[in-house]
This record gives sequence, structure tokens and C-alpha cells, in this order.
Amino acid sequence: MTDCSCRDDTESESGEETSTPDRLITDEPVLEAELPEELQSRLGEFLGTDSVGTLGEWAAEVRRHVGDDSITLEELCLTGTESDHWGTVGDERYHFACFYDAVILAALTDRPVDIRTKSPSGTVIEARAVGTEELTVTPEEAVFSFGIDDDVEPPGGTESPSLEAGYAAICPYVKAFPTPSAYRQWETQCGAETVALPLEGATALAAQLVE
Repeated sequence: MTDCSCRDDTESESGEETSTPDRLITDEPVLEAELPEELQSRLGEFLGTDSVGTLGEWAAEVRRHVGDDSITLEELCLTGTESDHWGTVGDERYHFACFYDAVILAALTDRPVDIRTKSPSGTVIEARAVGTEELTVTPEEAVFSFGIDDDVEPPGGTESPSLEAGYAAICPYVKAFPTPSAYRQWETQCGAETVALPLEGATALAAQLVE
């Protein structure tokens, strides 16, 4: 199973915000907001295409590379043991290496999913998702990050990047934070190109990946 832990989990819940303003996406709809140029380039390099301008374009490219099939439960980053990131459907609990897979789980089922994760500093963040239309988050100001490793390499020849390669390059930089300030502190030391979005926007991206 791919290790989805970030290389540097340092985070402060307070302190001076030193991240550049465009790292926090607040425009609606979030899938159409323009990504920072460096992140656009990194995502394009990973896919072996031109730069990817928005998260909506990213989701479309991912779908194209997997043959326009939606992501399935078996393709999520499940762990064989308990983890800090899980989703509960009824009486069944799924543990993930990456918290965002619990959000995708909600998009794959018509039943409510209770999500629990921890920020890099250990702050518990909880959510309840119903499909891709409803997400209730505690704390309400929580955000999640999306990014990709700076050392990503393009696929060889005409090959498409594998899901395993995607997990390795992206999962370490998809994390939940209790506040935008907490994300900004982590981002300055993360060592990768990232952005942050309101956690409520997570369902919009999940919908594009599975529908």
C-alpha cells in the first residue's frame, strides 16, 4: 500500500501567515479557479500533457487516463490496518492512507459517510458526507490541501500514469487542516506545490472523479 504521509508534518495552529495569497482558493466554483502556474506545470508533467489549469481540468484528465471509467472502491488507498483517516458507512469502517479517499467513498455510495481525519499536527477534523451534495464539517473553517511532489516524472512514451504513481505523488499533499492559517504554516515547509480549498469543496472534486 502506498505511503501517503507527507515528508514534513510540521504544522502550527497559529502564527504569522507567510504563504502567498493565491494558495488559498476561495473562488466559486472551486473547480474552475485557476491554479498557481507552478502547480499547473507539475500536474501537466505528471500526466505527460500540457499544463493543467484548474482542478476541473485535472479531474477530466484523470478520468481520460483511466479510460473514462469512474474510480471504484477497490482503487482507493485502503490500508490493511487502522489509520488516522477513515470513513464509516453504517456498521462498516474503511481505513485509508489518505483522508480524501473517505470523501470519494461518499461519492461512491448513496448512504451517509462519517469521516474522521487528523491534521498533520494531530487536530481531529470530522465531517458527514451524503453523496456529493452535502458535507457538514467540524470545525466549519477547515480546509484541505491538494498538491503534487516537486520531483514528479512524466510517464514514459505513450503510457498513462498509474493510480499507484498518482497516490505516491499526490497523497502526501492531500491533507485536512482546522484553519486556513494552519495550512499556510504547513505549506511553507511542505516542499511541494500545493493549494488549499474549503473542505466543503472536496465533494465537488469527488463528484468529477466518480460520475
